[in-house]
Amino acid sequence: MSEEWQTRQTLLMRAKNQDDHAAWEEFASYYRDFIYMVLHQMNLYSVDVDDLAQEILLKIWKSLPNHIYDQDRARFRTWLSRLIRNTVLDHIRAMQRRTRKHAAAAEDETIDNMPMITEPDVKKIIQEEWEVHIVQLALNNISTLFSERAIEAFSMSIDGRSTAQIAEHLGVKPNSVTKLKNRVKERLMKEIQHLRNELESV
Repeated sequence: MSEEWQTRQTLLMRAKNQDDHAAWEEFASYYRDFIYMVLHQMNLYSVDVDDLAQEILLKIWKSLPNHIYDQDRARFRTWLSRLIRNTVLDHIRAMQRRTRKHAAAAEDETIDNMPMITEPDVKKIIQEEWEVHIVQLALNNISTLFSERAIEAFSMSIDGRSTAQIAEHLGVKPNSVTKLKNRVKERLMKEIQHLRNELESV
């Protein structure tokens, strides 16, 4: 881990500067897939997801410079969850208003079938999807540092395969599987912490 990596500003800090276009593009590349994952978990109509994702990213870009981190009040993901929730609820309300222009609400199945989303639901979805997302990001980032065999051994262990099963599948000894898994796991944990610092710390 280089000194430069340890001392430079986090990506989240740099993305707050609207003149730093490279930082914003990198930040958006990390969060874009995550936002899509969250929106899909909310069971929204697929035709709306693209527009909502772009709207959310635009709101983040506009609001991020004024976002003040206060550990005692709210983490960045808490702020983000509210932004996503409010954007989705505004979208649903707008759909309801448009639909009511054409039919009475009591007779409109579209309104009845619209998803009902509460803030606790959003927080839970975001927390669960973020944990999955950040692990996948970290694994992708470190995959080139290890052999395909090492990555496969680690991935199989995550899927619940035993050391003996992995060893048989890869044609290696069980102690070799343990070494491969531990090397990947150790580096993965460092990368996860790095990403948390980059994307969660202001």
